[in-house]
Amino acid sequence: PERRLLILGSPRSGKTSTANTILGDEVFDSGTETTHSNVGHTELYGRRLTVVDTPPWAVPSDPGGEADSNDNAEAERLDSEGPCMGAILCPPGPHAILLVVSVSQPFTETQRRAAEEQLGALGGGTWRYSMVLFTCVDKLSKGVFIEEHIANTGEALQWLVEKCGSRYHAFDNTRKDTEDNTQVPELMEKVEELITDNQGLLFKRKEGSAQRLLLREGKSDAGARSLYKKVPTELRVLLLGWKGVGKSSVGNSILGRRFFESGQETDLCLRRQALVCGRRVTIVDTPGWDWFSVSRTPKRIRQESQRGAALLRPGPHTLLLVLPVVSSLTARKRRTLLAHIETLFGETACLHTMVLFSCGDWLGRTPIEEHILRGGRELQRLLEYCGNYYHVLDSKTPGKDRSVSALLDKIEEMIREN
Repeated sequence: PERRLLILGSPRSGKTSTANTILGDEVFDSGTETTHSNVGHTELYGRRLTVVDTPPWAVPSDPGGEADSNDNAEAERLDSEGPCMGAILCPPGPHAILLVVSVSQPFTETQRRAAEEQLGALGGGTWRYSMVLFTCVDKLSKGVFIEEHIANTGEALQWLVEKCGSRYHAFDNTRKDTEDNTQVPELMEKVEELITDNQGLLFKRKEGSAQRLLLREGKSDAGARSLYKKVPTELRVLLLGWKGVGKSSVGNSILGRRFFESGQETDLCLRRQALVCGRRVTIVDTPGWDWFSVSRTPKRIRQESQRGAALLRPGPHTLLLVLPVVSSLTARKRRTLLAHIETLFGETACLHTMVLFSCGDWLGRTPIEEHILRGGRELQRLLEYCGNYYHVLDSKTPGKDRSVSALLDKIEEMIREN
């Protein structure tokens, strides 16, 4: 029902104009250089289409003098956000990554290294989801096709196309309003082919933390592996977070009944179960942690959090880290949260942790992606730690929030990925 596209490219490559062409409207300001990632949505061919435009990537310095130093400085300033923010803004991950290359600019070895560095920052397996999208094809000489341009431009561009599995498409953004414009339908057909080639799997950035790298290298301990089991007939969820963040209200919203006593401090773990959206869901509510230090959280509370995991034998599928949308996240608060999780549940807990934004009614009409952008780098780093798994919930309407079903879908997806 949805397709998500992440757009990357160098300065003046035509990323923003391309995003507008795909969306069929002037959603993004193409008159200025993009300074932070932006999200646009539309309905296309019966599907919801999400397009994320990103700042231009920085071109590495070239000892041969190919790149202009002023352009490099400007691109590095704009690129400080990095490509990972764009991936976060299209959860649970993009179906396709479009690498925008303008045919009106020379694609040199310097540009090739910049593209390789950008894709490398997103992690392994990125090229499987990537496609080169050529812009400004109206600038090609009459009678010259894009295939000839690729063959004549040099080895750097040929390398890029080959790394993307020879997947490419050509755009003339000056034709986007013409009746015979078939560029977007043809692009979406190629995206569908890419999705089929990848067996429907989404790109997930897994290099966001040392813990994920250790797990992939097979260095996780047997005790951590035994904690998390796949039992698809039941979803087991452990609610975690600071004191007073609304964990009990979240539990009530998910289960659709007032099982947990909200409005007062939770002292002991409580386990409750219900049939929700056709799934059997078991939730354990836990006492809250200290906001600023693990050592300031009483030992009894830390032990109670671990006991909560034991109540979900053989182990929780998801550690649901509750975070109010109204709270700000500093570096110290973020480090404290992660220290609690890793101290109590081990280094591999990051693979099973999802951020759940409570008090979602405070957002009003503001999309959660915009809230994440405003939240700053610390919030974005927390989401990267969680593999970009997050959800927003309005705890004021227990049993009536349609997003509960979407939350359970994400939990099931996490189980499959693990």
